[in-house]
Amino acid sequence: MIRFLITVFFVTIFHLQAYALELLMVNNKHCIYCNKFLKEVASTYKIQSLPLRIISDHDQPEWFKTAYKTNKIKPIRGTPTFILWDETENYEVDRIVGYRNKDQFYKQLKDAFVNFLNQNDLNS
Repeated sequence: MIRFLITVFFVTIFHLQAYALELLMVNNKHCIYCNKFLKEVASTYKIQSLPLRIISDHDQPEWFKTAYKTNKIKPIRGTPTFILWDETENYEVDRIVGYRNKDQFYKQLKDAFVNFLNQNDLNS
């Protein structure tokens, strides 16, 4: 139910404003919490307006390395780290560090997105 409400929230907001946000997950194949997220969330993740892109911490794409070197992505201190990424402006909007369970993840994701909306005055 919470996933449905969050999906409706994201779809509604993205139709009102043109933003190209993505959710990046920095993953380590040996991390038990990463694997738990992949099993519990990633396998059923369906927020089309906020696509999930999984980034291996040992095999990062060049664009990610460049963003990291130019401080558009803050340091990664552990996995999993989830980055709300503005693809248009190429910068980290917010992040979630760690994973406990599906419900808490979706709550944290909603909070990060609401924080983004508040900072950018999209409600005006």
